[in-house]
Amino acid sequence: MEKVTNVAVLIDAENVGAQSAKQIFDEASNYGNIMIKRIFADWSKSSVRGWKEEVNRYSMTAVQQFEVQARKNTTDIALIIQALVILFEKDVDVFCIAAGDSDYTRLVRELRERDKTVIGLGGRNVNQSYVNAFNEFIYLDGGEENKTPVQKNVKSKGKVLQPSQAATQPSPVAEEMIDNKRKSDLHNIIDRMIDNNGKAFYAQISSEMKQKYSDFLPKNFGCNSFKKLMEKLTPYLKKYSIGTESDGTTMYLYRNKKQ
Repeated sequence: MEKVTNVAVLIDAENVGAQSAKQIFDEASNYGNIMIKRIFADWSKSSVRGWKEEVNRYSMTAVQQFEVQARKNTTDIALIIQALVILFEKDVDVFCIAAGDSDYTRLVRELRERDKTVIGLGGRNVNQSYVNAFNEFIYLDGGEENKTPVQKNVKSKGKVLQPSQAATQPSPVAEEMIDNKRKSDLHNIIDRMIDNNGKAFYAQISSEMKQKYSDFLPKNFGCNSFKKLMEKLTPYLKKYSIGTESDGTTMYLYRNKKQ
Protein backbone atom coordinates (compact mmCIF):
# COMPACT_ATOMS: atom_id res chain seq x y z
CA MET A 1 0.00 0.00 0.00
CA GLU A 2 1.38 3.38 -0.99
CA LYS A 3 2.27 5.63 1.92
CA VAL A 4 0.09 8.71 2.33
CA THR A 5 1.98 12.01 2.38
CA ASN A 6 0.98 13.84 5.56
CA VAL A 7 1.00 17.64 5.70
CA ALA A 8 1.15 20.04 8.65
CA VAL A 9 -0.15 23.59 8.15
CA LEU A 10 1.22 26.18 10.57
CA ILE A 11 -0.04 29.77 10.31
CA ASP A 12 1.25 32.91 11.98
CA ALA A 13 -2.01 34.86 12.14
CA GLU A 14 -0.22 38.05 13.16
CA ASN A 15 1.44 38.52 9.77
CA VAL A 16 -0.85 36.66 7.37
CA GLY A 17 -4.33 38.00 6.63
CA ALA A 18 -7.48 35.91 7.15
CA GLN A 19 -8.48 36.52 3.53
CA SER A 20 -5.63 34.18 2.52
CA ALA A 21 -7.09 31.18 4.38
CA LYS A 22 -8.66 29.53 1.33
CA GLN A 23 -5.51 29.88 -0.76
CA ILE A 24 -3.37 28.48 2.06
CA PHE A 25 -5.45 25.32 2.40
CA ASP A 26 -5.99 24.92 -1.34
CA GLU A 27 -2.22 25.01 -1.85
CA ALA A 28 -1.46 22.76 1.13
CA SER A 29 -3.89 20.10 -0.10
CA ASN A 30 -1.84 19.81 -3.30
CA TYR A 31 0.98 18.24 -1.29
CA GLY A 32 -0.99 15.48 0.43
CA ASN A 33 -3.31 14.77 3.34
CA ILE A 34 -3.55 17.75 5.70
CA MET A 35 -3.05 16.05 9.05
CA ILE A 36 -2.36 19.05 11.29
CA LYS A 37 -3.83 22.59 11.13
CA ARG A 38 -2.58 25.06 13.73
CA ILE A 39 -2.75 28.80 13.85
CA PHE A 40 -0.84 31.00 16.29
CA ALA A 41 -1.55 34.47 17.69
CA ASP A 42 -2.26 36.56 20.71
CA TRP A 43 -6.00 36.27 20.19
CA SER A 44 -6.68 39.25 22.45
CA LYS A 45 -5.44 41.50 19.62
CA SER A 46 -8.05 43.13 17.42
CA SER A 47 -5.77 42.72 14.38
CA VAL A 48 -6.40 38.95 14.25
CA ARG A 49 -10.15 39.10 14.85
CA GLY A 50 -10.82 38.33 11.18
CA TRP A 51 -9.36 34.85 11.60
CA LYS A 52 -12.11 33.68 13.99
CA GLU A 53 -14.51 32.60 11.25
CA GLU A 54 -11.73 30.95 9.22
CA VAL A 55 -10.51 28.98 12.25
CA ASN A 56 -13.95 27.38 12.49
CA ARG A 57 -14.40 26.95 8.73
CA TYR A 58 -11.14 25.04 8.31
CA SER A 59 -11.23 23.25 11.70
CA MET A 60 -7.93 24.71 12.84
CA THR A 61 -6.50 24.43 16.33
CA ALA A 62 -5.97 27.98 17.55
CA VAL A 63 -2.96 28.36 19.84
CA GLN A 64 -3.02 31.29 22.26
CA GLN A 65 0.27 33.04 22.97
CA PHE A 66 -0.03 36.13 25.16
CA GLU A 67 2.37 38.96 24.40
CA VAL A 68 4.32 39.19 27.65
CA GLN A 69 6.30 42.19 26.46
CA ALA A 70 5.64 44.48 23.50
CA ARG A 71 7.54 43.76 20.27
CA LYS A 72 8.80 40.38 21.47
CA ASN A 73 8.41 37.46 19.07
CA THR A 74 6.26 35.30 21.34
CA THR A 75 4.05 34.01 18.53
CA ASP A 76 7.09 33.11 16.43
CA ILE A 77 8.57 31.14 19.31
CA ALA A 78 5.29 29.29 19.92
CA LEU A 79 5.06 28.25 16.26
CA ILE A 80 8.70 27.14 16.18
CA ILE A 81 8.28 25.01 19.31
CA GLN A 82 5.15 23.34 17.95
CA ALA A 83 6.86 22.68 14.60
CA LEU A 84 9.71 20.88 16.38
CA VAL A 85 7.27 18.88 18.52
CA ILE A 86 5.45 17.79 15.36
CA LEU A 87 8.79 16.96 13.71
CA PHE A 88 9.75 14.50 16.42
CA GLU A 89 6.33 13.18 17.50
CA LYS A 90 4.18 13.04 14.35
CA ASP A 91 4.45 11.27 11.02
CA VAL A 92 4.56 14.43 8.89
CA ASP A 93 6.32 14.67 5.53
CA VAL A 94 5.49 18.23 4.46
CA PHE A 95 5.39 21.43 6.52
CA CYS A 96 3.44 24.38 5.09
CA ILE A 97 4.40 27.53 6.99
CA ALA A 98 2.23 30.56 6.27
CA ALA A 99 4.24 33.51 7.55
CA GLY A 100 6.19 36.40 6.10
CA ASP A 101 8.68 36.65 8.95
CA SER A 102 12.33 35.87 8.28
CA ASP A 103 12.68 34.83 11.95
CA TYR A 104 11.49 31.41 10.75
CA THR A 105 14.48 30.93 8.45
CA ARG A 106 16.43 28.77 10.90
CA LEU A 107 13.36 26.59 11.53
CA VAL A 108 12.97 25.99 7.80
CA ARG A 109 16.61 24.96 7.51
CA GLU A 110 16.32 22.57 10.45
CA LEU A 111 13.24 20.89 8.98
CA ARG A 112 14.88 20.50 5.57
CA GLU A 113 18.05 19.08 7.12
CA ARG A 114 15.82 16.34 8.54
CA ASP A 115 14.57 15.51 5.06
CA LYS A 116 11.22 17.27 5.34
CA THR A 117 9.67 19.21 2.47
CA VAL A 118 8.96 22.77 3.61
CA ILE A 119 6.58 25.02 1.70
CA GLY A 120 6.41 28.74 2.45
CA LEU A 121 3.39 30.97 1.92
CA GLY A 122 3.51 34.73 2.38
CA GLY A 123 3.48 38.19 0.87
CA ARG A 124 5.72 39.37 -1.95
CA ASN A 125 7.53 41.85 0.27
CA VAL A 126 9.37 39.18 2.27
CA ASN A 127 13.14 38.85 2.39
CA GLN A 128 14.56 36.86 -0.54
CA SER A 129 16.93 34.85 1.64
CA TYR A 130 13.92 33.72 3.67
CA VAL A 131 12.07 32.77 0.48
CA ASN A 132 15.00 30.70 -0.78
CA ALA A 133 15.22 28.75 2.47
CA PHE A 134 12.10 26.80 1.43
CA ASN A 135 11.70 23.98 -1.07
CA GLU A 136 9.00 26.12 -2.65
CA PHE A 137 7.57 29.52 -1.79
CA ILE A 138 4.06 30.51 -2.88
CA TYR A 139 2.92 34.12 -2.83
CA LEU A 140 -0.44 34.81 -1.23
CA ASP A 141 -2.86 36.94 -3.20
CA GLY A 142 -4.95 38.63 -0.53
CA GLY A 143 -4.30 41.42 1.95
CA GLU A 144 -2.46 44.72 2.21
CA GLU A 145 0.70 42.99 3.34
CA ASN A 146 0.70 40.85 0.22
CA LYS A 147 0.58 43.56 -2.42
CA THR A 148 3.30 43.07 -4.97
CA PRO A 149 6.05 45.50 -5.96
CA VAL A 150 4.11 45.96 -9.20
CA GLN A 151 1.93 48.40 -7.23
CA LYS A 152 4.64 51.03 -7.68
CA ASN A 153 4.20 53.59 -10.46
CA VAL A 154 4.73 51.91 -13.82
CA LYS A 155 5.00 53.19 -17.37
CA SER A 156 2.41 52.42 -20.00
CA LYS A 157 2.97 53.63 -23.57
CA GLY A 158 5.25 56.41 -22.45
CA LYS A 159 3.26 57.77 -19.52
CA VAL A 160 3.51 57.07 -15.83
CA LEU A 161 0.52 55.41 -14.18
CA GLN A 162 -0.36 55.84 -10.54
CA PRO A 163 -0.70 52.62 -8.49
CA SER A 164 -4.51 52.69 -8.69
CA GLN A 165 -4.32 52.93 -12.48
CA ALA A 166 -1.52 50.41 -12.80
CA ALA A 167 -3.59 47.81 -10.95
CA THR A 168 -6.07 47.79 -13.86
CA GLN A 169 -3.39 47.34 -16.53
CA PRO A 170 -2.34 43.94 -17.90
CA SER A 171 0.59 42.53 -15.92
CA PRO A 172 3.70 43.79 -17.79
CA VAL A 173 6.49 41.45 -18.76
CA ALA A 174 9.30 43.72 -17.62
CA GLU A 175 11.33 44.45 -14.48
CA GLU A 176 8.32 43.55 -12.33
CA MET A 177 8.38 40.00 -13.67
CA ILE A 178 12.03 39.01 -13.40
CA ASP A 179 15.01 40.96 -12.12
CA ASN A 180 18.39 41.14 -13.82
CA LYS A 181 19.97 38.50 -11.57
CA ARG A 182 17.28 35.95 -12.38
CA LYS A 183 17.40 36.89 -16.02
CA SER A 184 21.15 36.25 -16.06
CA ASP A 185 20.81 32.94 -14.20
CA LEU A 186 18.06 31.81 -16.56
CA HIS A 187 20.24 32.50 -19.60
CA ASN A 188 23.22 30.76 -18.01
CA ILE A 189 21.18 27.64 -17.25
CA ILE A 190 19.73 27.50 -20.76
CA ASP A 191 23.13 28.07 -22.39
CA ARG A 192 24.79 25.36 -20.31
CA MET A 193 22.09 22.82 -21.18
CA ILE A 194 22.28 23.65 -24.88
CA ASP A 195 26.07 23.41 -24.83
CA ASN A 196 25.77 19.93 -23.28
CA ASN A 197 23.14 18.36 -25.55
CA GLY A 198 21.84 20.97 -27.98
CA LYS A 199 18.54 21.35 -26.16
CA ALA A 200 17.36 22.94 -22.91
CA PHE A 201 14.27 21.03 -21.85
CA TYR A 202 11.57 22.93 -19.98
CA ALA A 203 11.50 20.41 -17.13
CA GLN A 204 15.25 20.82 -16.55
CA ILE A 205 15.08 24.61 -16.75
CA SER A 206 12.25 24.61 -14.21
CA SER A 207 14.11 22.29 -11.84
CA GLU A 208 17.39 24.22 -11.92
CA MET A 209 15.77 27.64 -11.58
CA LYS A 210 13.73 26.43 -8.62
CA GLN A 211 16.90 25.20 -6.94
CA LYS A 212 18.21 28.78 -7.12
CA TYR A 213 14.88 30.55 -6.49
CA SER A 214 12.23 28.62 -4.59
CA ASP A 215 9.56 31.07 -5.74
CA PHE A 216 10.21 30.40 -9.45
CA LEU A 217 6.83 28.71 -9.83
CA PRO A 218 4.31 29.32 -12.63
CA LYS A 219 1.54 30.18 -10.16
CA ASN A 220 3.63 33.05 -8.75
CA PHE A 221 3.64 34.63 -12.20
CA GLY A 222 -0.06 34.12 -12.88
CA CYS A 223 0.51 31.02 -15.04
CA ASN A 224 -0.98 27.55 -14.74
CA SER A 225 1.95 25.74 -16.36
CA PHE A 226 5.65 26.16 -17.01
CA LYS A 227 4.87 26.35 -20.73
CA LYS A 228 2.74 29.46 -20.09
CA LEU A 229 5.48 30.93 -17.91
CA MET A 230 8.04 30.48 -20.69
CA GLU A 231 5.66 32.21 -23.09
CA LYS A 232 5.53 35.17 -20.71
CA LEU A 233 9.32 35.19 -20.56
CA THR A 234 9.66 35.25 -24.35
CA PRO A 235 10.88 38.90 -24.42
CA TYR A 236 13.96 37.76 -22.46
CA LEU A 237 14.63 34.73 -24.65
CA LYS A 238 14.97 36.20 -28.12
CA LYS A 239 18.16 34.33 -28.95
CA TYR A 240 16.35 30.98 -28.54
CA SER A 241 13.63 29.16 -30.43
CA ILE A 242 11.08 26.68 -29.08
CA GLY A 243 11.11 23.04 -30.14
CA THR A 244 8.85 20.07 -29.38
CA GLU A 245 9.85 16.41 -29.21
CA SER A 246 8.13 13.77 -31.32
CA ASP A 247 5.77 12.96 -28.42
CA GLY A 248 4.14 16.33 -29.05
CA THR A 249 4.35 17.46 -25.43
CA THR A 250 8.00 17.61 -24.34
CA MET A 251 9.22 21.13 -25.05
CA TYR A 252 12.69 22.63 -25.17
CA LEU A 253 14.70 25.64 -26.29
CA TYR A 254 17.51 25.66 -28.81
CA ARG A 255 19.85 28.45 -29.86
CA ASN A 256 18.90 30.45 -32.95
CA LYS A 257 21.30 30.11 -35.85
CA LYS A 258 23.43 33.19 -36.36
CA GLN A 259 22.43 35.23 -39.39
